Formats: sequence, structure tokens, C-alpha cells
Amino acid sequence: MLVNRRLTALVGMLVILIQVGHGQTERREQKDTTKHVAHPLEPGKVIDEIVPQPGSIIDIGVGDAYFDWKKGLFDKIGLKYEVSYQLLFQSASEIAPGQTQDRALGQWWGFLTKWELINRGKRNRGGIVFSMFDRRSLGSYALPSNFGIVNVGGITTNVEFTYWTYGIENLYWEQWVGLGDHNLMFRVGNQVATLMIDPFRFKDSRVSFTTGPFAFHPTIPFPTFGFGTAFKWLPSTGSGLYVAGTLNDMNGDPNAQGFDWSTVSRGEFFYGAEVGYNWKRTKGDYDHVHLLFFYADKRSTRSPESLPNKEGWGFSVLGEKQFGQLVTWLKYTYNTAQGGGVAGSFSNHTLTTGLSYKNPFNIQGEITAGYFFMDPIDELFGEEARNQSGLETYWRILLTRNIWVTPGVHFAFNPTLNTATDFASIPHIKFRVAL
Repeated sequence: MLVNRRLTALVGMLVILIQVGHGQTERREQKDTTKHVAHPLEPGKVIDEIVPQPGSIIDIGVGDAYFDWKKGLFDKIGLKYEVSYQLLFQSASEIAPGQTQDRALGQWWGFLTKWELINRGKRNRGGIVFSMFDRRSLGSYALPSNFGIVNVGGITTNVEFTYWTYGIENLYWEQWVGLGDHNLMFRVGNQVATLMIDPFRFKDSRVSFTTGPFAFHPTIPFPTFGFGTAFKWLPSTGSGLYVAGTLNDMNGDPNAQGFDWSTVSRGEFFYGAEVGYNWKRTKGDYDHVHLLFFYADKRSTRSPESLPNKEGWGFSVLGEKQFGQLVTWLKYTYNTAQGGGVAGSFSNHTLTTGLSYKNPFNIQGEITAGYFFMDPIDELFGEEARNQSGLETYWRILLTRNIWVTPGVHFAFNPTLNTATDFASIPHIKFRVAL
């Protein structure tokens, strides 16, 4: 009954959020008739974001000539690329009994390219997307992806800063098909499921939130990268409505250098279907809502007997609303899968909310504060496990035209796996450079 009352209240709040956003849209001039907002981590958007822009603290770095050359490369042969390096350092005031590491340091570098080979920049365009990354800890420091769960004793994770050595994460064909006033895009190949579904503008852990519930969102049992297919359908170019879906192999192995599709024949998949709407006004000024349903099969790889591993389903609903420079959101996720894919799905119910202030002091980026609540799956722990909550705040700063610095702190309350403490503070700083 308590869960039903909470769910009813959340749905009511989201309805109000959507209605307010719709009213604001009706009162403003629509300057962009496409109404389509790209997923924040889609390869094309990630590459485009490093074009020099005003608002950096220091006006130095790679000059306009280089980025003009890169733009010309796309105009000539349809090729975009990015080389980037990311660094994350964390420190914890409290750690779990038996642990010795109270600091984590991880690096993440990689190469990403998108090559449009058919109908460049036009309808029915198609091309190849490729990305290769290396992620690992440095020195004797703990690995950031394990830091929250193992060292601090919580059920959150920083899965993006993990240990994958020179892995080919994406290698797929992307094809757009124009059907009258409708547009359909589909992908086939090696891919990451989160690139197509569950968008959230502050989820990029390289420059924004670090803690799992805001970033990779481990409550959803996303698999690691591997074979998959996905689609996005825009019913009308004059509307913000979209429908998206993905099917991905649950047994992809990130530590297999290159990729291995042999496990596809086992028929163990992650299924995701999403419907969403964007109220777009001007560039970077929009409201968003989506509803995602998902199901994950049991996996037969990566310690299927010794680690949590049970099929399950769930749904996630998100609403974002922008008021000038302020952005607020509310997200709720329900999940029954245990263990799941890459991050370990330990939570039955997860709620996140918060507020962000964009471009403070005319510096590109945002100051953001978020709150999360996680209700663990008691069956996983053999007893009733205590709920975990937390606060994270950060400031994403554009230092130069292609360098970001993000200081922040996470306050963990009642870490589920560490009953020896009720509170831990985890300050962090992140660095990113992209060319």
C-alpha cells in the first residue's frame, strides 16, 4: 500500500510537470520545428560538443583553425572523430570494515568516430560508428567503479570508470529512413544500450554526475556492450514525440579485446522500449518526459552462479522542466531483476530529483545538486536491508575551449552494505580534455 501511494504521488507530480511544460511551450515562439533533442551520449552529439564555444574561463587551447578543419573533414568525406582523456579522483571519510582503500583514482581515454557514407547530411543517410576505450585505475588506488560498493559499502557504483582494456565498445551501422513526414533510425552491431534509451541531460559521468543513480543508473539492468540492435522513430518532424527501443546481448564481455558475438545464440537479452516527448524552444532550452519499460534475462557468463543473477522487469519514468537557467527533474525506477548486467542491479525502487543552474557567472557548464533514494532488493541480502539515500552536488566548469573540470561531493546516508556507519562524505574532482 505504501509503494502504491508513493507511485501515485510520483505520477501526479510528473503529470503536473508535463502540463506546466506544455503551457510554457504554448506561450513561447517555436524557433525549431524539428522538436528533436538528441540523447546526451549519442556519438554525434558527443563529438559536436567539443567545438570551441564562448564561456570558458581561460580563452586558450586548441584554436579555431583545428576545429574548422575537422568540420571541413565532415563536409568533404562525412567523417567526425574525437580523442578524449578523462580522470576521476575520489576520497571517502568512512570505509567498510576490513577495507583499507579510502581513495580511488581512475582514467578513461578513448577514440570515437562517426563516418556517414550514404547521403551525407541528407535524408536516408547512413554510416558507421566506432569507439574504442581504455579504462583502469592508476597506481595503488582503488578502482572507482568498485569504490562505492566494495570500499564504502553502498549499493551505488561509478561503473563508467572501470577496468576495460582497449575494448571496442561500439561498432555498428546507423541508418536513417525518411518515410514521408516520418523518420526512422536503426542500428545494428556492437553497441551500448544506454546510447539509445533513458536520456537525462546530466547523466554524462565524464563531466556531470558521478554517482550511479544519476549517471549510468544501475537500478536498470543494462548489459555491457555487445551485439545489439536499436531503433528510434520520429512520427512527425514537427513534433517532439519519439519512440525508441533496443535489444542487447546480456553476455557481452567487456574484457574480451575486440568483440565476441558467439553468446548471442544463447538467447539471453536485455529488452527496452521507450516513448518520450521533447518540448524544444531554443538550443539547449527544452523540457523532456519519457517512460521506459525493460526486461533482462539471466546471463550465463561473468560468474552467473556466484554473483546475483535473476531475470526481471521494470519501468522508469522521468520528467525534466527548464525555467530559464534553472532545470529540475524527477525520476522513479522500479526493478525486479537481480544482479543484471554491467553494474549490478541491487535496488527495487529508486528515486532521484534535483535542481541545476546552467552557465553560472557566464561560464559554460552548470551547478547541480541531486538527491536519491534506493530501496534494496531484500532477497539478495537474505534479510531486510536498510534503505540508502544520498546527495551529490557538482560544478561543471569549461576551463578552456576543450577542457572541463568538475569538482563535487557525494554524501552517502546509511550505506546498505556498511552498517558500521550511517554517513560518509565522498568528495571528488574530474578532468576531461577532448580533441
